[in-house]
Amino acid sequence: MFELTNRAQSELELHLNGETVHQHEANAESFAQLVRGIADATKEVAKHIIGHKRRASTLRILAPTPGSVRVVLKAATPQEAAGRTAQNTRTPSVDSTSLDTVAVLLSRAQGEGAKPDDDVLSGLAANLPQKAHAGLRRAAKAIDAQDWDIDGELRSTHGFQHVHVGPLGARALLRVLDEHQESSTSTTLSGAIDGTRRSIGALWFAPDGQVAIEAAVPSPDLMEQAVQHDAANQRVRAEFDVLTIVGKGANPRRRQVYTLRSIEPLPDAPTLI
Repeated sequence: MFELTNRAQSELELHLNGETVHQHEANAESFAQLVRGIADATKEVAKHIIGHKRRASTLRILAPTPGSVRVVLKAATPQEAAGRTAQNTRTPSVDSTSLDTVAVLLSRAQGEGAKPDDDVLSGLAANLPQKAHAGLRRAAKAIDAQDWDIDGELRSTHGFQHVHVGPLGARALLRVLDEHQESSTSTTLSGAIDGTRRSIGALWFAPDGQVAIEAAVPSPDLMEQAVQHDAANQRVRAEFDVLTIVGKGANPRRRQVYTLRSIEPLPDAPTLI
């Protein structure tokens, strides 16, 4: 069982398919760029979370196996400090959380993000540290150049999530990585959650008296809170970053993109007797 074997640390399993994959073989240099890109992006997200300027990558790779071309990237189990008792081994490490974040971004790029001006994809990408963008570009360029259609699964404490990204998603990701963040404000809204999708980092929110919005949810923990509030049918107060995003080109379009920052249930309305 995944949970028993790997405790709380995530695994990202990827299967490479496409016309450039023949008899379980793929281009070695592009494959290396894909793995390095994901590993570098995961490391940079982890550094940003814990506020470190330097940190070695701890992502592990399980031996590639036949079946298209298959590879599994996994977050290493945290090591115990000498002389200390192990902490709760069911708690995901920062690398595990960062791998989840990268996997969700890849899936969003292929899905709704493949259409022009996807606000959630822009929000997810803008939330990442700039140093993570280099790794994502490397991975996306490898997928696009080899015309790979990658299908796989993210296994984490939140369950099993399908992951799919191909050339269309890779180009969408490259497009949003070139966007410019012009300004940022914040807003707090009360209302109802109108749905969530963990696999692509999306929240639909209906603010009181305003038009519904789709927002990026940048972390697994924040998504878990939203999912629980939605399941309980709770009215909530949500704080969002509102980014003004500018695309590239001769006539760049400016868009407002919402990214969830915090969410909490509203107290029940008093009952009139």
